[in-house]
Amino acid sequence: MIMSKETLIKSIREVPDFPIPGILFYDVTTLFKDPWCLQELSNIMFDMYKDKGITKVVGIESRGFIMGPILATRLNAGFIPIRKPGKLPAETIEESYDKEYGKDTVQIHKRCTGRKRRNSTT
Repeated sequence: MIMSKETLIKSIREVPDFPIPGILFYDVTTLFKDPWCLQELSNIMFDMYKDKGITKVVGIESRGFIMGPILATRLNAGFIPIRKPGKLPAETIEESYDKEYGKDTVQIHKRCTGRKRRNSTT
């Protein structure tokens, strides 16, 4: 079964006034629960990124934890989670940002950034 992007978009539930009045929340769990939609989304994402030389896929909590590892596996890449503060056990880098209904902060392990450590020899 081949689906269009429009079909996938139509499978996403719209929840008005969530999490606060005036916000229209797009609930992707309705897309994820359908195996055909999930496979098609995986195929679309793979086709978009397969020739880009990607070695790591980064996923933001929590929706990114679903499609991120699926895409990483298909690309033969690693997966790096970006989490809410206090959820990662090692040293982190954090970034705060504005949302429609407030501010939020996310963190990533410092050693996941791809920066190479310098080894000193004496």
